[in-house]
Amino acid sequence: MAATKSILRIAQKLDVIEEDLEKQEKRIYFSRVEDLREESVLILPPFQKGFTMPPRIGRVITAKVVSDRVPYLFEASLLSFISDQLPLWEISMPSRVRKIQMRENVRLSIILNAKLELLDPGREGTVINTLTKDISGGGMQVVLPVNLALGAKMKVSLPLLPDFTLETTGEIVRLLPPVTESEKLAAGIKFLNLDYRVQNQIVKFIFAKECEN
Repeated sequence: MAATKSILRIAQKLDVIEEDLEKQEKRIYFSRVEDLREESVLILPPFQKGFTMPPRIGRVITAKVVSDRVPYLFEASLLSFISDQLPLWEISMPSRVRKIQMRENVRLSIILNAKLELLDPGREGTVINTLTKDISGGGMQVVLPVNLALGAKMKVSLPLLPDFTLETTGEIVRLLPPVTESEKLAAGIKFLNLDYRVQNQIVKFIFAKECEN
């Protein structure tokens, strides 16, 4: 418990991760630590785009916190819902937290302009201008305005900062069909042969954006 309490602190940002196994998607809900008790933690009800996660007592949540620039993952149970002037969730004090690999697993939902130049024979040189849905140190998810196959390779150009544009190669490793009529096909692209220093620049960009929230 002591190790966990040293990682958690009041007013700390907390991301609650919900996995939709059917759609193979992860949803990130935003929260914050409001108080630390001996055996429990009080947090804001996790929310996303105006929607609050239903407070089902006993549900197990997976959460991510960042302490001293190191990301940690833990699980906790929802013990009670406190309906007061400021609604709160009381969750169990995590008995165990684990570090997560920063370079690969920190993922940021963000819309950025991206340029894809196809490398596969027959479509080589074709340029697709699109938008990202999220980005991590190991890849990104983008909207696909045209159909591409799993395994398709491409050059990726992604401006992250005024003085830093990510230039690398990528491969489609996942296709995500639209759920509604208004949505478009999306693809998960893995970055190939990414230099360690460039990967660190991506992660620094992600953490800087998260700190703005």
